[in-house]
Formats: sequence, C-alpha cells, structure tokens
Amino acid sequence: MKISDLFGKEAHIIGSKDAEITNITFKSNEVKRGSLYFCIKGENFDGHDFAQEVSSLGASAIVVEKIQKVNIPQIVVKNSRMALGEVCARFYGNPEKKLKFVGITGTNGKTTTTFIIKTILKEAGFKVGVIGTQGTFINGRNYKTNLTTPDPTELFKTLKKMVDEKVNYVVMEVSAHAIYLEKVSNIMYDVGIITNITQDHLDFFNTMKHYEQTKIDFLNSKHIKTAVVNIDDDRVRKNLAKINVPTITYGLYSPSDVFAMNVEKSLERSKFVVNAFDNVFNVECPLVGEFNIYNILAGISACFSLGVSEKNVVKGLKKVKAPLGRFSVLKVNDKVTVIIDFAHTPDGMEKVLKTIKDVYFEKLVCVFGCGGNRDSGKRSIMGAIAEKYSNFVVITSDNPRFEKPEKILDDIEKGTSKQNHIKIVDRKEAIKYALSLVSDGGVIALLGKGGELYQDINGVKTPYNDFEEIEKIL
Repeated sequence: MKISDLFGKEAHIIGSKDAEITNITFKSNEVKRGSLYFCIKGENFDGHDFAQEVSSLGASAIVVEKIQKVNIPQIVVKNSRMALGEVCARFYGNPEKKLKFVGITGTNGKTTTTFIIKTILKEAGFKVGVIGTQGTFINGRNYKTNLTTPDPTELFKTLKKMVDEKVNYVVMEVSAHAIYLEKVSNIMYDVGIITNITQDHLDFFNTMKHYEQTKIDFLNSKHIKTAVVNIDDDRVRKNLAKINVPTITYGLYSPSDVFAMNVEKSLERSKFVVNAFDNVFNVECPLVGEFNIYNILAGISACFSLGVSEKNVVKGLKKVKAPLGRFSVLKVNDKVTVIIDFAHTPDGMEKVLKTIKDVYFEKLVCVFGCGGNRDSGKRSIMGAIAEKYSNFVVITSDNPRFEKPEKILDDIEKGTSKQNHIKIVDRKEAIKYALSLVSDGGVIALLGKGGELYQDINGVKTPYNDFEEIEKIL
C-alpha cells in the first residue's frame, strides 16, 4: 500500500507519496524494510529521537509532529497518536466499520462483564469476538495479548481477522490508558459501559480526578452511541450530567432502569429477580457475589439496548463461565476451600472478601501482595482491608518488578494494626503457610494474580500460576 493510499490529499507529505508501505509500527526495534514508523512521544522516550536510526534500518517513511533531518518521506501531523489509529484502520481496510462494538471501561469488573455479554450474544445467535485482559477470543480460539486494550497496530489487525471470520459483535475492555492515549479514538461503540471508578493506576494518572475524568471522557458522543452506567457508584453518578448520549442506569440501591431484587447469596451461584424497564423476570447465573450481580446487570442492560430478547438473556446467563481467576472456587476437601481472584485494588479486594464473609463465617485467611512500580498509595489501604475482613493475613509478593519485595510488604503492613498477619516474600511458601492454617477447616482468599501465568521480577517474567501452585502443594 502506498503512502498516498493511507493519507488524504490534505496531508502534509515531504518527499514521494508513492513509497510502498508493508507494515506499521511505533517501536524502533520493530522497524524493517517497508515500515511506516510513527514518531510518538511517550513517558520515557520520544520517537522523534529515533528518526535517523529507523531511516537507516530501511523504513519507507516516518510520521512526525516536527520535521526531521532524514532522507526518506515524512508525513507531518498535529497528533501522531491520533494519526496512528486512523492510518492503521485504513491499512487493514477499516474493519471497525464492518463490526458492532460494546466497550467496557471501569476499574473493576471489565473482564467478567465482557464474558457475560459474549455469552448472551452467542445465545442470541451472533458470532462474538472478545478483546481484554485475558487475551483475544475469536470463534473459541484464544490469542494472547500483552495489554488489556491492544495498541492500534495490533488492534486493527485483530479486527480485520474478526471480519474475515464473520464476527458480528466485538466486546472489548477499554482501559483508562487506552482512552488517554487515544488508542480507540476512531472506533464508534454501539454501547459504552462504565462499571465503577475506584483507586488504581495513580502511578500514571497521579490524581483520582485525572483518572476519573479519563474514564468519563469515554462516555461521549465521539466514542459511543448509548451509555450503560452503574448508578450506585458515587464517582459515576456525580458525572451523569457530562454524558451526552442516551443513558441506561443499573444498580441495587439507587433508582435505576435495571435493578435486582430478592438476591440469594451463596458460593455456588447467584439467583435474583431483575426489573428491566418494568419488565420483571428471574435470573440464575453461576457467578457469585454482589460485585458480580452488578456485572450481570451491566450485561443485561447492554444486551437489552442491542435488542436481545429476555429469553436469550435468561438462557445466556445460565451458561456464563467466569474468566479464569475471577472468583474461582477450588474445593480442596470437605473442610477447605481456596478462592482465587484477580482483585488487585482496594475496591476489588473489599468486594471479594465481603462476598466471602457474607456466606462464610468461620476462618478466612487472605493471601495477597501489591505490584511493584505501581500506585504505592493503595498498599497500606489494602493491608487495612485484608485485616478488617480476615482472621489472618499472609502478605506476599505479586509482580514486584524493579522494587524490592520486602519494601512492598512493609508498605502493606503499615495499614495493619493487629498482630494477625505474617510477611512471606516467596508466594509459593506463603500459600503453603496459609494452607497449614486452615488444615482443620477454612477458606483461603488468594488474591492479586488470578489467571496470570508469571511473576514479574526485575524485568523477567518467570512462569508462575496460583492454580498450578495449589495443585503442586496438594
């Protein structure tokens, strides 16, 4: 494909418009002959600094915000991040125009909500693709990705594959980073969902106000046609007036368009009555916990807005399978249960532990850690939450990255006030210790990693999985 095919007549092109483009990248180490390289300014590096290097590597052209001294064609744009998405879309034949989209943002609940909506839409007869934390799913096949919301170079390639495989709907997680970095700026979502806004990613956004506003920015007519919002979330509710598209509200405790009644609590399934726009019906779903009832209500609201029938919603919910590591219940024996969950924020942790305590009143041991080089302010908060709901807490490692694990554990411990905890850096040893505490009966809440397949230590991702570790120990 030529440069002239990827950029409009109004584009400021220095040099030949006929240079052939065979691939697109914004990473200098991926440049090869025929590449179109986007010079993007990031947190730590400015892509413009690599202009000479990529030119010598055989790049056909570069996209810049400021003119560079190179001997290959340059396309000058105001915003190279925005241009990246637009050009990637054209390069892959604008697949986003041939698909319907449901986008889910929020601090917690995104992954589970995508699985709920996928299952309901499949029950309604549609082919559904999923993009999120656990990878990309197309017609039952899982393709691993490194980011919750892939970069445009990968995203539009994936969307083209979905078009080729006759997918009707794409249900995808939209991270705050993706919104802020304009990765999805040229996709129009038929439905945009916000599950909640609680503390996370302050290492990147610095303040809750900035993080909150970034999430709310997604619920705009530039991005979505219909909004589905959790009206019980304080931060979402106070921003309702900023949403300039038709809005569906869901909740448990505030007046809303879609709400649940007569909830039955257990560790096996959720059963309750739904009132959706005054249409009342019974629901049963294998997902458990109040936080999952919110996810289910979000899914029901979205699918109703897309015209899915009540019959298919009810049938689909019965078939939902929780994503691996999202409140996964492992029965060790008649007395001991292990619950593995991805909860890695204060809100996520509190919801999981509260769910367990609501239905189980005996010994609860919480095993968790906090990620290194991430929002350190939440560590002590999570220590306090773990102590509040648990009989005993085992503080351990969870992707320490380039920080000393001992320092992270000390930060978590600052939130505790009792002596009902221990610090064990090695996560495997921490799990062994927790199992020894409940040998006569109890529940272990093993939090933070969920279905992750590694420990990130000093830049090296060493194979590790909580499920496999439990199996080995037993």
